[in-house]
Amino acid sequence: MLVSVKDDGSLIHAILSRMHLLKKVNDQITLQILCDLLESGGIGYRVEGAGMNSLMPLPGLIEARVLVEDRDMEAALGLLSDIESGEDRGHV
Repeated sequence: MLVSVKDDGSLIHAILSRMHLLKKVNDQITLQILCDLLESGGIGYRVEGAGMNSLMPLPGLIEARVLVEDRDMEAALGLLSDIESGEDRGHV
């Protein structure tokens, strides 16, 4: 979810303060899969730190943080569980 607002930033701060960490990801492929699933599920999310890998592309060193809106956290955790169970079976 992208927000474009021209104000003093209080609205943006209010929106971001209602977001919580879903997962730290240090693999660009897993990050993309997770973001695609969240987006297709209509789940509001934000990624912090993903651009750092392009500055210093050292796999596993820099983690991106995936934040999810409070109201979508339960659904996001369900999707994350599906992804992680697929990784356990070698499908991701």
